[in-house]
Amino acid sequence: MYTTLLMSTGLTFGTISSVFRLQMGYIDTTQYSVQVGVVIASAVIPTIIAQK
Repeated sequence: MYTTLLMSTGLTFGTISSVFRLQMGYIDTTQYSVQVGVVIASAVIPTIIAQK
């Protein structure tokens, strides 16, 4: 349960910070897409490994 909460917090914070950076003009849409992909992968990959 604790690990799930940590991962959901990371997803939320990572996504919000990426949107903020995009809106402020610090990154472009390509960098935004990569960052969101990495944030999602950082939650999915450990979950898959933990289930094995």
